[in-house]
Amino acid sequence: MKRYKYYILSLAVLCSFSACDSLLNEDPLYSQNSNIVFQTEDNAELALLGCYGYMSAPNAYGQMWQEAPIVASGLAWAQRPEDLNSLNTLAANSLVSLAWGGMYKAIAEINAFLESIDKSGLSAAVKTQKGGEAKFLRALAYYNLVSTFGDVPLKTVASSSEGISIARSPREEVFSQITQDLVDALSISEKSAVGRANSWAVKAFLGKVYYKMAVLGIDAAANWQNAKNMFDAVYTSHVYSLEPKFANLFGEYVSTSKESIFQMNYSTGNANGCYNRGSNRFAPQASTSGINWSTYRVAKFAYDMHEGTYPGDPRIDVNFLTKWRARNGNNQANPKPQVGTALCANDSVCTYPYWKIKYTDMTVPGSNNVNMEVTAKMPYAEFPNPKNPSLSVCDNYEATHGASPYNSSVAKAVNDFAKTGNAEKWPYFGKLYDQTQTGTMAHKNLMVYRYAEMLLLMADVYNELGDTPKAISLANEVLARARKSGAVSSAQPTDWSASLTKEQVTEKLYFERIIELCGEPSIYDMVRIRGTVYFKKFLELNTTHELTILGEKNYTSSVNNFADRLLNNGNLTDDFLKKNLLLPIPTSEIDANPGLTNNDNNFGY
Repeated sequence: MKRYKYYILSLAVLCSFSACDSLLNEDPLYSQNSNIVFQTEDNAELALLGCYGYMSAPNAYGQMWQEAPIVASGLAWAQRPEDLNSLNTLAANSLVSLAWGGMYKAIAEINAFLESIDKSGLSAAVKTQKGGEAKFLRALAYYNLVSTFGDVPLKTVASSSEGISIARSPREEVFSQITQDLVDALSISEKSAVGRANSWAVKAFLGKVYYKMAVLGIDAAANWQNAKNMFDAVYTSHVYSLEPKFANLFGEYVSTSKESIFQMNYSTGNANGCYNRGSNRFAPQASTSGINWSTYRVAKFAYDMHEGTYPGDPRIDVNFLTKWRARNGNNQANPKPQVGTALCANDSVCTYPYWKIKYTDMTVPGSNNVNMEVTAKMPYAEFPNPKNPSLSVCDNYEATHGASPYNSSVAKAVNDFAKTGNAEKWPYFGKLYDQTQTGTMAHKNLMVYRYAEMLLLMADVYNELGDTPKAISLANEVLARARKSGAVSSAQPTDWSASLTKEQVTEKLYFERIIELCGEPSIYDMVRIRGTVYFKKFLELNTTHELTILGEKNYTSSVNNFADRLLNNGNLTDDFLKKNLLLPIPTSEIDANPGLTNNDNNFGY
């Protein structure tokens, strides 16, 4: 498969960013001299590829801008103590510091590139194209920062020894720079090499930026219309389309999908360069041919939200990894051998909402009299609210359904899921999983922004502007693709009714974006993009979840750190919600930059 690879001029330095100095004062590594002037187009191209490379680097999308936003989204689970996924993030959190540094490092390189190409004698056409691509990258970096941290330092000139103590700029100024960069970038080519920006990607992303500004109340009336104009232009162009099968978006080295608006492309050919570490951080130990740490998993309530909303949705098996072939340890080439002539539950590991039942009167065909195991699943269809498995239904399951190996195991299995202990009791983020991983490197490219996200944002825009039927129609395009994504068409998710009200569509679109984009870098933003009212609706799925409540109860009487948790002890106060709309500015950056502070004004819409 043909793949576009990013090249960095100083890979060894790239992979060892320092957290000690302010990232606002980084010198551009491609020259170590911000006064360089490009003499040829090839020189400028090589430096521009370096800018793309810094966006794909470990402190950016290669790891930290997957890890930090997914873990801090509210959907993730990790053993205690862990402040980021508990929504109690400390300013000293290392992931936050590295993610902050990764974006500002990219910005520093882009600023130097733009200054150098502007001073060069290269043609106006070259300056427009390459400068426009760089401005798109800078807009993406600043969008990530302002959406995650609120008011942030705004620097658009090459770094120097002067003026490095920069205070935070109001988010309105940051968004103004983002939109200006994107408007400038509209002049670049409509076509691009795989992994490079083009003018259609710029329009699609500009629509997202206008949408974000509108929901924040920044010139809302104008920006709802601005967002519509950008989305309409992209939609009617037919440049992008939905991938026929949802799972195909997350396979090995997906490079030519028409759903991809912008993505990061990787290679496992050079361990000292930029590569995708998502599977390394999120996959179960001993589940791939590489190295995995089971560091983060999916909170049970987040899985149940999807299962309970759309039972049988083919996206469930893509969003969540719940079954896999076990290996003898990390970095083992092959799974453990089958125990019989065909694959069965005996050969594999399963986790929530599945468990195994062992039959004493059946053996695995072709085995040496090994007792047969089968995989059982929580009885979602029998819960009054399938998004919240009922403990009373499970505890009385055998009494109400009669004696059988399954019926007698339901209560025990469900209560085991809520016990403390280091066990496979949580699903994993499936989109990141790479079974054929090489070392810590995944054989995957990364979708940063894709057409389905644009359609769901576009639907929200139409709904806000009073065209609810059009909003429903756009959402139904995404749902129809989901239904057709399995081996056979599924009944779920069904199309939305044409009778839905504007308010109902707003809420359904909010949760649909969480379901569609679960385990992707934009999920942090999507959970918070509608402010505290909808953020609370989402987090109430945690605070009312019976298994989570039981897990919290079990944890308080145990010294083991493995148990579910109630966010903020179940108290979704206004202060807690408002504070968690954003992450704190890293302590390391405040210490190095006297112009920065972390105060209450950093938080809230």
